[in-house]
Amino acid sequence: MTHIASLTLTAFRNYEATSIDGLENNFIVLIGENGAGKTNCMEAISILSPGRGLRGATVMECQSQSVKTPWAVSASIIDKDGDATRLGVGRDPQKPDKKIVRADGDTLKNQQELGDVLRTIWLTPQMDGLFLQGGSERRRFFDRLVASFDPAHTGRMTRYEKAMRDRLTLLKAEAEAGNTADPTWLAALESIMAETSVAIAAARIETRNRLQYVINHATLSEFPSAIIDLSGEVEEALSKRTALSVEDMVRDRLINIRKADGHTGRTNFGVQRTDMAVTYNEKNVGAAQCSTGEQKALLTTIILAHARMVAARYGAPPLLLFDEVAAHFDKKRRDALFDVLKAFKTQIWLSGQDREQFANLDNSHILHIHNNVIL
Repeated sequence: MTHIASLTLTAFRNYEATSIDGLENNFIVLIGENGAGKTNCMEAISILSPGRGLRGATVMECQSQSVKTPWAVSASIIDKDGDATRLGVGRDPQKPDKKIVRADGDTLKNQQELGDVLRTIWLTPQMDGLFLQGGSERRRFFDRLVASFDPAHTGRMTRYEKAMRDRLTLLKAEAEAGNTADPTWLAALESIMAETSVAIAAARIETRNRLQYVINHATLSEFPSAIIDLSGEVEEALSKRTALSVEDMVRDRLINIRKADGHTGRTNFGVQRTDMAVTYNEKNVGAAQCSTGEQKALLTTIILAHARMVAARYGAPPLLLFDEVAAHFDKKRRDALFDVLKAFKTQIWLSGQDREQFANLDNSHILHIHNNVIL
């Protein structure tokens, strides 16, 4: 299965320079006190796949405060056939607010190509409040699941968001100065948004349906069954109408709300407003009304099902990152999780403060983080 054989961090967060090698296709356990840099290490791994990583950080936020050298993360990735690829992601020395992405020394045109080499999905303590936060956080979470299953989704989202920003710039300028925006340019941007909206919504619906199927047929005695729903006007329309008619609908709506969008400074309709709802199936209770432990268990159910779904499609599960995995899990549920993870037979990164929490894990590689170095 695909795994990281070596990892090097330079000027990344609290790490001035550290590297680890000799990693195998097994459990990698990071042990360290709070603030030692366990999450930073996992974040570094997460940005080796498409997106902004598990914190959603900007390029500048990843920079070490004690080292002026642009930060970089590199890793040797071994695929399921045993072939190696050297991935590198870092801050561009020429454009400090931009990332540069390389594979075997060649600069990639876009980070979407990372998904062809490494897929990752994660669970962190920061996600514990996902069901209590605004819809944008849940949408980003679900879109990460979609992108890990379908790497082209990242490109669709980038294209849509750029067209949306450009359209808003024109409309806001029109509202502020009273000048009429170029109707031809507006129409072109709205056509891009309409076409891409349908592709985004279709990918979300397919992922949701596949994910729900896996959840419904899973046997996870210690984890609740989840029902996933997407609430979005484009997704709802696409479930009832043809793609072409939905494109026309989106285009017409965007034309009709031009004035309102210009005055509010935001796009008041579209796939960027979709939300994900999760229900604890056995109790028929929305996730937001569940306890913190139940919410984390529901998230775990979704992530495990997603890993199975990716494995079925690509012949290998994604790399799994579980930061502070013991939080909110008692020993019984934690051991049940480890038993499920063992069945994936892939590299799984775990972190915690107490090595005893991982005593039942066979075939694990224990790493200690001390003084900003991984040992």
